[in-house]
Amino acid sequence: MIVLGNPEFATGMKLAGIKDSYAIRKREDALGLLAKIDRKEFILANFSVIRLIPELDDFRNVISIPDKAEKFLTTDDLKGIIKSAIGIELDL
Repeated sequence: MIVLGNPEFATGMKLAGIKDSYAIRKREDALGLLAKIDRKEFILANFSVIRLIPELDDFRNVISIPDKAEKFLTTDDLKGIIKSAIGIELDL
């Protein structure tokens, strides 16, 4: 699983143990990463990142996450978003 998000989200996911978490500040940064990512990889991305990078539509397993942290209060809320999107529960 790879995380593409705003700096706060990417940092939080790194602290949660997801080493492939990247803060996306500009489109060019993301395009370089996308060239290296397997199209079957699960990608968690903030709404704003998805809007910034329409090329994410080429990937099958993109899970959109709200930009604001108050949309989910615990990791269980985040797990619920992921499970509803892909049908399996991931350990975070």
